[in-house]
Amino acid sequence: MSLKAEYLRALITTEHKGSLSAAAAELGITVSSVSYAIRQLEDELGECLLNRDKYRVSLTGAGQAAAKYGTEILRLHSSLIAEVNHIAHGWEQEFRIVFTNMLRSEVLFSWIGEFYRLNTGTRIRVIREVYSGTWDALYDQRADLVIGAVGRPPHEVDTHSLPIGRRELSLAMSVDHPLANQSAPLTMEQLNQYRLVDAGDSSRLIDVECNSSTYLSSIHRQEQLIVPDLFAQKEAILSGLGIGFLPRYMIENEIASGQILVREVLNRDNSVELFTCWRQSSRGKTLEWFTQRLLQQEYRQQFL
Repeated sequence: MSLKAEYLRALITTEHKGSLSAAAAELGITVSSVSYAIRQLEDELGECLLNRDKYRVSLTGAGQAAAKYGTEILRLHSSLIAEVNHIAHGWEQEFRIVFTNMLRSEVLFSWIGEFYRLNTGTRIRVIREVYSGTWDALYDQRADLVIGAVGRPPHEVDTHSLPIGRRELSLAMSVDHPLANQSAPLTMEQLNQYRLVDAGDSSRLIDVECNSSTYLSSIHRQEQLIVPDLFAQKEAILSGLGIGFLPRYMIENEIASGQILVREVLNRDNSVELFTCWRQSSRGKTLEWFTQRLLQQEYRQQFL
């Protein structure tokens, strides 16, 4: 059986337009050509597809089913042609970018906007990971590119990494938190008396403890509230549920409006080192487009 695309298109157009002549005008062919195409389909399917005994042509039940499935066949046919051409020219079907809250997302979306103007057809998927989950996603092949991996790579196999820079984090609290009245720098002993709100590590494979020095969640205290990401962390802090360390850019508006206060912490490096990384063995024009920018330091530093 050979259900030719032009035969299916003739049937579908006849259903939409309600007559053979209107379908012929739409398709730019003769009425006899439309009629021939539908008869060829009827011969191949072994069923009558048109009610021809009425003034206005209509599809039989079998014809309606053929038009429904024919629409999907034509869609898949177009997708097949586009996908083959797409891959043949070296562009990935889907490109997955892991991005962390530690960096400014508006920079990433600006880059993606520029990439879309190339009209490559590549589907971009942005994935949010936290702490070790950034490296984990690359090693587990859930990502093609990571922007904002936290800490140095735990493994060096098949990865190319470049430093983005260090992100300073501020101790944030709501204005009605007990520590809000303390204007002097705070000690770790003081902090340990209060609940810490922290984003949970999203790693699935990497042992988080091996990199615990990288994360502020490694502070030992009596009570912790673990939330999915830094956005949830900020909301929990605003709600007065605890204190936590956040990138200053995320809370600038809340500081200006008086909703959040920040305090200095004595004798503690409240910063994280951030990297961009990808697999050296990966190939594809989308990866090349993004990495050509990331190889330039001035572009990487835009995220800070």
